[in-house]
Amino acid sequence: MMHTADLPLRIPEDLVDEFVKRLPFVHERLRAPRLSADRTRVEFELPPEAADDAAAVAAAIVDIAGRMCSRHRPVLTRTLASRAELPTAFSADPHTELQRSGEITVFGAGRVALGARLTALMRALDQAVLEFAAEIGAAPHLFPTLIGAETLDRCRYFQNFPTGLGFVSHLREDHARLQEFSRTARWDGQGVAVDPASLSRVECLLSPAVCFHHYAALSGQTLGRLSAITAVGKCFRYESANMQGLERLWDFTMREVIFVGTAMDAAACRQRSIEACVSFLEEWGLAYEITTATDPFFADTFATQSAFQQGFELKFEVLTPLPYSGRRIAVGSINYHQDFFGRSFGITAGDAPAHTACLAFGLERLVLAFVAQHGTDPAGWPARVRERLG
Repeated sequence: MMHTADLPLRIPEDLVDEFVKRLPFVHERLRAPRLSADRTRVEFELPPEAADDAAAVAAAIVDIAGRMCSRHRPVLTRTLASRAELPTAFSADPHTELQRSGEITVFGAGRVALGARLTALMRALDQAVLEFAAEIGAAPHLFPTLIGAETLDRCRYFQNFPTGLGFVSHLREDHARLQEFSRTARWDGQGVAVDPASLSRVECLLSPAVCFHHYAALSGQTLGRLSAITAVGKCFRYESANMQGLERLWDFTMREVIFVGTAMDAAACRQRSIEACVSFLEEWGLAYEITTATDPFFADTFATQSAFQQGFELKFEVLTPLPYSGRRIAVGSINYHQDFFGRSFGITAGDAPAHTACLAFGLERLVLAFVAQHGTDPAGWPARVRERLG
């Protein structure tokens, strides 16, 4: 059944994508939300059994619009580097051929496996980033997939990015409940049928980023020199109905190069990261743009936090066009957090809270950007890439 939410204001054009991405989180039964052409109305569907919730859903949509647009100023992006020309004329959706050939297998929304060819491509892309890390002396580290709830709390992740969180629980140490679970547990078509009272409290979550582990490891320390490390790991961000193909995954792989030191250290490392990004993208023959951006903050904190990031140019995104859709995706980012993590974890450098910066790439997205621009046949890939792949 179709319903409508009339907005009290027009959604600014530069906020449309961010606004629409938040709509699936309004109600778990909401389907097919669409913003009108004049950006003043949202149409959405609810099944008949949820029709009584329509007024509350519409009110929530209006609330999100108001919170995101309050004190909004037009985004003044600054492009640091770009290459507009696509490397080939390839424009087909690579997902179709990759699924046919077994190079990707979709297990469910946001859960995609890679075959041998794409795995080799992803490793080669990762190796190129590792070479930059080695040049600057960033030692490789390995962190857990699980992250402590106390760490994310210190990062204010619960307040700024609640929609993407993945909670980890286990059955309580209770013999009677364990017996009951073993007798009755089953897949009911939507999830595991289990009494919530049998589950533990949440001590850990699935990690949404790699760098938080390093800041927690340095907690309370005074650094005598720059700390530069690199790590790769699985990250998890639930994106509801926004998850599709390799563009937006629930479970993905992130490579980060992480810097902790003085303000001067962090600024210099971020500049080196920008230069390394340009060299990397040029070598791989990708069309791209490195531009100022903001994180996808929760609607309640969006206006304040995004304005702060924009004002100080704290985030740059590496955007690559996807010829098959006409859209662009962010395959990486270069971030400067000022002294936020230094203060949050009690890390000092140069008699002051440490400043941090990081370079991060989503490796599955890099793979998608490459095959979307160069095609799925390795014979058409740049010679330098074929050499890397052996």
